[in-house]
Amino acid sequence: MQYTLTLFLAFLLISCKPASTSGETENESAASSQDTSATEVIDIPGLHRLWDTDNMLNTAESVLYDPTAEILYVSCINGVPPTKKDGDGFIAKVDLDGKITEQKWVTGLSAPKGMGQINNTLYVTDITRLVAIDIPSGKIKQEWPVEGSVFLNDVHVADGIIYFTDSETSSVYALENEEVKLVLQEESLGGTNGIWVEGDYAIVAGYGSGVVHRVNLNTGAKEVIAEGIPSGDGVEPYQGGLMVSNWNGQVYHVTYNGDITLLMDSQEVKLNAADIEVIEEKKLLLVPTFFGNTVTAYQLKHYN
Repeated sequence: MQYTLTLFLAFLLISCKPASTSGETENESAASSQDTSATEVIDIPGLHRLWDTDNMLNTAESVLYDPTAEILYVSCINGVPPTKKDGDGFIAKVDLDGKITEQKWVTGLSAPKGMGQINNTLYVTDITRLVAIDIPSGKIKQEWPVEGSVFLNDVHVADGIIYFTDSETSSVYALENEEVKLVLQEESLGGTNGIWVEGDYAIVAGYGSGVVHRVNLNTGAKEVIAEGIPSGDGVEPYQGGLMVSNWNGQVYHVTYNGDITLLMDSQEVKLNAADIEVIEEKKLLLVPTFFGNTVTAYQLKHYN
């Protein structure tokens, strides 16, 4: 596969540098139906940094945009390790200018990670359970313990079904008609983390393998889209391609033909890049910095 670094952007240190994360990991380390022919031309974006939140988003793991409320939800693990059922995790609200409007909007969680939304309900993974949060009240209204799960992670909602991953067991689960079922469990996926579902296919980033797969959720058939993305975390579509984050502090643009472009690298300043969000209509990339305790926003710019 062709690996390009032509649009690499130097990352500037934010005003409040976090403590060194040497030796620390997120513990995650311990397929689209569209036509993606080789002849298509992908417009690769660049980045322009817009803002950073205050560093009050303790262990910021994931960002989700609510288009109705025009607000961002940020899941914050707070105390680590992220497998500890300590009850100190929370979800914050952040506006589109980077202001934290409510730091602990939802509490009663231990290590919230991936999020997905259907109408006024927010679905969040919390180690070995999936919880439903009533958005108007900010209260947990329902939960589903997931038997056999160890490290539930990313979430994506498609066609009213809530899909979510378990990085430790390389699994994909689905909540449909109030029932959780195991959709896929495949060790060769290498620690399923980020997920995006469209039709019968899921795009899955492998945290342990560094491989992005496209998987048929009906048959289990899989193909490699891209390799060489260590600690694969968030996966988001963007204008005919994908944005994929490396938890260690990188964000890549990936085409369905396997071309990889490194867009951002914050490893040198010890800022992670966890479960990213892309707001395509606003051309925004949002990066939770995990141990950096912030979210950084970038404007996606295009170069023809």
